[in-house]
Amino acid sequence: MILDLREIIGVPGGIANFDYEPDLSDAAVGSVVSIKLPARAAGSVENRAGALTLTAIVDVICLCVCARCLDEFEQPITQHISCYLTGGGEDGEDPDSYLLQGDKIDVDEIILTEFILDLEETLLCSEDCEGICDKCGADLNDGQCDCDEDIDPRLAILGQFFDNDGDE
Repeated sequence: MILDLREIIGVPGGIANFDYEPDLSDAAVGSVVSIKLPARAAGSVENRAGALTLTAIVDVICLCVCARCLDEFEQPITQHISCYLTGGGEDGEDPDSYLLQGDKIDVDEIILTEFILDLEETLLCSEDCEGICDKCGADLNDGQCDCDEDIDPRLAILGQFFDNDGDE
């Protein structure tokens, strides 16, 4: 979505609002497999004493893969985005700002970039997810597997202390 800012660039206090369905199909990174449509982005660009600030709220439902048990699950995500827009004449590049294209800005580019940068790398189906057994691959959320617990051979001798606990 290209937003025309011509009417607010020279007007302190000027606001340009937007509310649309952004294309977040390229946001499948990390634990996110895909974005369920429609996504929603609503916000505004405001001229604050000559500095243009974009603020937005992005609401999506992501299809994710749990980082522990590898099950797929749906995760609603709401992100608050805030960044500065610059005309390009400034010295150096500010990583928290986006360059105007004349009097316009590509809101899709900003929403997609900020959404990906703010996503958590690993998502879990639940906080108490047990994951999978590293030997047999069984889902430990369904119950314990039949694998024997490995004991570090360096610590195996300590097990004898617990075996003889009541002998003295």
